[in-house]
Amino acid sequence: MPSLLLVLTGADHWTLDDGTRHPTGFWAEELTTPMRIFRDAGVDVTIATPGGVRPTVDEASLSAEGAGSEERAAESRGELDALADQLAAPVALEAVTPGDYDGVFVPGGHGPMQDLAESAELGRLLETMLDDDKVVAAVCHGPAALLSATRPDGTWALAGRKLAGFTNDEETQAGLADNAPWLLEDRMREAGGEMQSGPPWQPFSVVDSNVVTGQNPASSSQVALQTVEALDARAHWIHVVPYDGAWTFKHEHGEPEGRFRTQRQAIEAAKEHARAHGDWELVIHGRNGRIRDAVAVH
Repeated sequence: MPSLLLVLTGADHWTLDDGTRHPTGFWAEELTTPMRIFRDAGVDVTIATPGGVRPTVDEASLSAEGAGSEERAAESRGELDALADQLAAPVALEAVTPGDYDGVFVPGGHGPMQDLAESAELGRLLETMLDDDKVVAAVCHGPAALLSATRPDGTWALAGRKLAGFTNDEETQAGLADNAPWLLEDRMREAGGEMQSGPPWQPFSVVDSNVVTGQNPASSSQVALQTVEALDARAHWIHVVPYDGAWTFKHEHGEPEGRFRTQRQAIEAAKEHARAHGDWELVIHGRNGRIRDAVAVH
């Protein structure tokens, strides 16, 4: 079963340029729809927030206008009620071990603009997961969280990636652009992201290797489904890793499949296993445990 860390903002407001506090939090649609898709796909989801605080839902996302209709607003409230226990006791982001998860998913709402974009803990986690080729996904304002992944040399870990996020046009139409301390599209572009977009408020997402991003709330379903696809692909990876002073191979979170004196022996054994079981990607780690190479198995 794939394991996914779902990171929610712990903020209940976004401080605007004039110093006023805009009430916010996470956007209901961007949590409830992906959670339903993840559950149906058999993904094990752990919810985390900075400090383990209980996350706040943006009440605007539960209005008829924000949800799209009275019926959909009522459905969102019911879905949030069903998640009440998980939302009441999220894991503290600071206590998360990246190796325990196959990927990370960040819903939006304006909250991530307040806290996740500047979270050093999240930045370190994202860097590790990106470097280990794990799935990194975010939707709407959720990609603001990706800005935290700044490397020691000051460069952004996602520079050069094709990405999507809430656009300047959408922020303008939402009425907050003129008083925003910064705009997501601008900041991601300035950091080195290759920003792509579709029509305002219409579903649009981008997949760039292990990174999946979506433009707005309407993209939530699309991004969640693409995240599941990326997680499923990882299930067909076999990792050659250091083991007890020697080498072994194993599936993600799986048990070691033997002990081999050399890395080359472990690689050859892993290839035979892959061909026999329909696995198609061999991921080779160095002595330090970090990924060194990846080889398709035919």
